[in-house]
Amino acid sequence: MDKLQQSRQTQRFLAVTILFTVILLGIMARLYFLQVVKGTYYAGVAEDNRLRIISTDAPRGEIRDRNGIVLATDVPSFDIVVTTYDLKNSDQELGVVAQLTGAKLQSLKDTVKKAGVGPFTPITVARNVSKSVALKLAEQEPDLPGIQLVMSTKRSYPQGTMAAHVLGYTGEISDIQLEELRADGYVMKDTIGKDGIELQYESLLRGQKSQKLIEVDANGKAVKTLQEKPAAPGKSIILTIDARLQKTCEELLGDNEGAAIMMDPRNGELLALASAPTFDPNKFISGISSEDWKTWSVKGSLFDRAIAGSFPPASTFKVVTGTAGLETRTITDRSIIYCGGGLTVGGRLFKCWIWPSRHGNEDIYKAYADSCDSYFFTVARLTGIESMDTYAHKFGIDKPTGIDLPGETTGFVPTPQWKLGKYNEPWYEGDTMNMGIGQGYVLETPIRNISIYSSIAMNGTLWRPHLLKASVDPATKAETQTTPVVQDTLGISNATLATVKKGLNLVAKTGGVARILVGDIEMCAKTGTAETGTPNLYHTWLVAFAPMDNPQVAVLLMFENSPYERSTSMAPLVHTMLQQYFDLYGGENGSN
Repeated sequence: MDKLQQSRQTQRFLAVTILFTVILLGIMARLYFLQVVKGTYYAGVAEDNRLRIISTDAPRGEIRDRNGIVLATDVPSFDIVVTTYDLKNSDQELGVVAQLTGAKLQSLKDTVKKAGVGPFTPITVARNVSKSVALKLAEQEPDLPGIQLVMSTKRSYPQGTMAAHVLGYTGEISDIQLEELRADGYVMKDTIGKDGIELQYESLLRGQKSQKLIEVDANGKAVKTLQEKPAAPGKSIILTIDARLQKTCEELLGDNEGAAIMMDPRNGELLALASAPTFDPNKFISGISSEDWKTWSVKGSLFDRAIAGSFPPASTFKVVTGTAGLETRTITDRSIIYCGGGLTVGGRLFKCWIWPSRHGNEDIYKAYADSCDSYFFTVARLTGIESMDTYAHKFGIDKPTGIDLPGETTGFVPTPQWKLGKYNEPWYEGDTMNMGIGQGYVLETPIRNISIYSSIAMNGTLWRPHLLKASVDPATKAETQTTPVVQDTLGISNATLATVKKGLNLVAKTGGVARILVGDIEMCAKTGTAETGTPNLYHTWLVAFAPMDNPQVAVLLMFENSPYERSTSMAPLVHTMLQQYFDLYGGENGSN
């Protein structure tokens, strides 16, 4: 071998040696990077591959009436969850879930995609599956490594439609809610309060989810539980509602449109709060059928007329008119106004409801008993729209009562400025007169109407209407009582309120209204029959409180598009409400 060949061999050897050295150094550098630099990370990945954290929902707190009757509770259910790391064939495995549940495959894939969690975190893709679906899935689970069936709970309303508008319902969290509440631990497919008490007190009713650390095999199936933190149930809620009174109110309303309310004027506790037509909140749990939704939409079943409906208050508004007249000294309790069946102003005849007959001479007491429109037309006209507005505001007609339910609206107090802007028309004396009898543009909600009468009963003090009586800690069973709150004081003299109450007491003893009376209990009451613009179709009101000098209960019954032409026809129904109250609570201790 000559020197040239020997030199070439040496060069090749050196090249091979350098190459192997570079490769060896690269391998060592990679090993160093994987084991030292990224060692902690890959150790975590390996651990995550072996370990799983399974989280399940906590039971929501129960909702009970003041006597312990369960109105809302949780019952066992099944959910289906997906762990994306364990999916071997996503389309095939999710396809089985879609076939069993009736869901669309793409919808399930979108749920998984939008979950925004790591590959080892289970994602709920179906809630409250039926027992038959759960059994079929359990049979196929060995062939579905990424799919798990887990025990859960679902909401149940054992009293059916009772107090549906009070309780509300639960449902799957929306995308908008999820964005707002993700920081509070909510995830996709979580159940959340959607309306009523379920929404109002979501933070109390919602518990803390369980956390379970499990070890899995190569197929992703659990083999051992390493650590477990049980779910903490939400707090139970005790409502001020008495289910017996609530049931009676709902039966009296029937399938008509309307509201019925019973309230303790001494503290604002609502003993019954009913709206009709109603609905069954259980139907929200597994999804509402199109037929149910159509029926509810046509009837307005989901609309809570008790707190969100605003209607002309008709003659129940006359307490405002009388108060305005007395407080401004436009009239006194000795002032006499003649009713000739109506009065003519600006060339227009404003008829009293008794037309073509007449009431004759009326003082304020007799005017309340007769519900004389002529008297209150005159008082409103003499008092003037500015003072009428002032006292309507004092009674809070255009303010929320602050009831602890979502969706409360307010009534409406018209002004000349409003009318000019709305209709480009001036305010006429006739507008003031119509307002004086609760017609025209003025509107009230039923919850405000009964609040007005409760404030009169309590000599000017209005307690905020409320439904939460107490919350109960699930561990200690300790109750946290609600402290009643004074919402407002009317700022009206005792003399005026005493005059108004005396007039209302006379109403309760007069004509058909006297049918509300219970034994010898002194009561105050007022009727109202509001025109709707459709001949022979009215909104009818009857509101009362008792006893007169030591009020324990206020009641209201109101029908929209009423089955009655006169509100006095409702007296036997209101008598039933009052009779049951005094049968249950007696005449001394009331609802306390």
